[in-house]
Parts: sequence; C-alpha cells; structure tokens
Amino acid sequence: MPLRILLILLCAAMILIIPFTVSSPNLLNDVKMELMNDGEDEIDFGKLFFPGAMAEDLPEEEVEEEELDGEKPAEGAFEAHPEWVIPFDFTVPPAPDAALYTEDSYEDETIRVKMEKQEMDDGTKMYVAYIQIADPCQLRTGVANPEKTSSTRTKTVKAMAKYYNAVIAINGDNYVDNPQKTTFEFRMTKAIRSKTNKTKDILVIDDLGNFRLFIKSQGIKELPDQLKKEGRSIINAFTFGPALVKDGVLLELDENYGYNPNGREPRTAIGQMGPLSYVMVIIQPKDRSGNTGFSQRKLAEFMYNLGCVQAFNLDGGNSAEMVFGDQVIKGQPGADDRTLSDIVYFATMQP
Repeated sequence: MPLRILLILLCAAMILIIPFTVSSPNLLNDVKMELMNDGEDEIDFGKLFFPGAMAEDLPEEEVEEEELDGEKPAEGAFEAHPEWVIPFDFTVPPAPDAALYTEDSYEDETIRVKMEKQEMDDGTKMYVAYIQIADPCQLRTGVANPEKTSSTRTKTVKAMAKYYNAVIAINGDNYVDNPQKTTFEFRMTKAIRSKTNKTKDILVIDDLGNFRLFIKSQGIKELPDQLKKEGRSIINAFTFGPALVKDGVLLELDENYGYNPNGREPRTAIGQMGPLSYVMVIIQPKDRSGNTGFSQRKLAEFMYNLGCVQAFNLDGGNSAEMVFGDQVIKGQPGADDRTLSDIVYFATMQP
C-alpha cells in the first residue's frame, strides 16, 4: 500500500511540473528545428525538459554581444562613405595618394587595384587590372573636352588620366574617330549620340555600375522605358565591340565584325566580374609582325576565363593603352602616343 501511494504522488508531481517546462514557444521551436535536421545530429532533449541548463551553457554577456552584433560587410568589400560620393558629371575626383601605389597594386578606403601580367609562349603579354570599388561613382569616363563632349578635340590617355586624377585608366572607344558614325554614346550622363547601329554592339553602364550589353543594338530602343521602370539611368554608353561575354555566357562572335577580327592585334577590353568588381585588360603583341597578339575570339575566351559576367572589346591597335600611376602600358610596343577622345577610368573617393 505505501508503494502505491508513493507512485500516485510522483505522477501528480509530474503533471504539475510539465506545464512549466514546455510552456516556452522558443524552447519548442528549438526542438522542432532539431527534429528537422538531416538526422546526423543528436537532438538534445534536455533543452525541452531542463530549460535552466540552456542559460548556463551560454553566459549572459555573450548573449548580449550576439544580439548587438550587426551585419558585417562581406570580405573584401568597402564601407560606404556617402559624404565622399562624386557627382555623375565631369567633376574631377580627389587625387590618389602616390604613397599607396606599389608596382602592382593600389589600395585606400574606397578602391583596390591589383595588377597582373601574364605571358604566352609566343611573347604575347596580357596586362590585367582587377578593380574593386566602394561606390558606382568611381567608375567614370573622361573626355578631351568636357565643356563640349561633341568636340573633335583629342588628348593622350596619359594626359587625360592625369587631368581626371585616375587611379587607373584605359582608352575608350575614340568616338570622334568618325563624327558621322551612327552610334549610341553617353559620357557621364551626357548624351553625345543616341542613334542605333544594327552592325555594332553597345555597352551601357548604369548608375549602379552594372554593365548591360546589346548585341547588334537589339533592345537598345526599349532601354529608356526599361530603365524608367527600374528607376535606373544611363551613365556611360559605348558603341564599339564586339561584346565578348554576356550574362556569364561566352558569345559566338561575328567573323566579320569590325576591323581585322581574326587577326592577332593589340586589344583593349573591360569586364564586370560582380557588383562593383571589374577587370581591365590590355593585350600586347611581342612585335608588329602580326604573329602575336589576340584575335577577337581569343580575347573573348580570355575574358571569359578571367571570370567576367559581362565583357566588351574597346578600341585596340595603336589606341590600346593603360595608365596605372607612373606606368604607361601600350598595346603596340614602341608606338607613339596616340591622341584620343576619351578614357574609361577608376577614381578614389577618399579626400
């Protein structure tokens, strides 16, 4: 008889305790999540029936620290400095700090550049600049005559890079080469020409710094309405090409596109690798024999293999040139300084 009474009392005690031990929805959710695991982890039933143990497992200070810990920037990303933003016009950005240049890099609080040189067995050199920026305003274009963008005035890439305080710069598409060209050209929001050309590809860069490619100008007429719906705008646009990589896909190129598409030439290309992440490339033949350098197809494959999501060919030949600090890299070895209408460059925002 005493044993039966003892069992009854124990059962009554358990009934009274259970509502207090399982009343917390958070504890039930914890157990639910563990039940949804892949089955490899053991479920801690102690969390359900002995909530006091949870508080002992994690000190109070650590709980507070975790609650206050905000989202951290991704590795390699920059913190925003809205007060440093440069207008989308021909405003000259702050000058880079000469002390921050090394032979193959530049880095401050808003921009990171890493240079790389590759070489093929035949002597062709590939100069690659990887660029990461903090804000879209740092991807810019400069023209020889910013007061009148339609002017036929030209300057060297080096002179324009110096004027605009470029951290790094390459030649653009030299849009004044033929003033009668039917092309779609914008520079720092200013429309220079806005006609379509069914034989040429177009690169548009929007206010988020994203590349948009239009093959043989298809879809360019619908772009204004599309941008309006998205709340975006055109900052720069180039008609040259061909487009090399679009949306991560290596493109099939027109065998008759532009000048000497299958020949081995000095080349210039620009690509986007991700948000605010870009690459600039100069292809330098060993000599002028025509036996070294890249064809358009080879350039497309090279940009694709670098990891470009979008990539576009710019003016090459004697126009191909990159300026990085005091270094001037010409596509054509020993070529004289050629004057051009425009450059593409990256700037620092740091005052």
